Amino acid sequence: MAGLIVLAALAACQPAESEPAAETRPSFTASVDPSASVKDALITAYRGMWRDFADAARTADWNDPDLADHATGDAEAKLRYGLFLASKKGQIVKGEPRLLRPEITKLEREKAAIADCVDDTGFLVYAKDGKRAKDAAGAGRHLATATLKLRDGSWYVTSYTLKEAGTC
Repeated sequence: MAGLIVLAALAACQPAESEPAAETRPSFTASVDPSASVKDALITAYRGMWRDFADAARTADWNDPDLADHATGDAEAKLRYGLFLASKKGQIVKGEPRLLRPEITKLEREKAAIADCVDDTGFLVYAKDGKRAKDAAGAGRHLATATLKLRDGSWYVTSYTLKEAGTC
């Protein structure tokens, strides 16, 4: 809005009979929300955590180093523990959870929070022999919350919760 006001004010001051040469005309750029790139980085880190988890779940590899690409602390430990349990049971997970509407609910200098609705109906558990596990049906839509922190110039999910099915 401020950019439009400045543009209108400059146009009103411009003499009607002469127009400056192309090389002397002022250059205008659209104003950019400085927090837009931060918000994009937060959503990218959050989505990246789920993508890394889905990739590792295909083999139940709880030692997958990529799990640390977007998650750290309690979030990384929780992801690894879930995969450890699946591996111990001889299970893998196919598909991916669908992130329906991740929204930044809190944004501070080095800490942020995201709320989302995660649909796991297409994220299904199988035995390693390829047969669907009996209790493997995706449960539905879950309210998810995540805390992210800035570390060495990058955002990482440090904790997350996934509520029971039907909460969103």
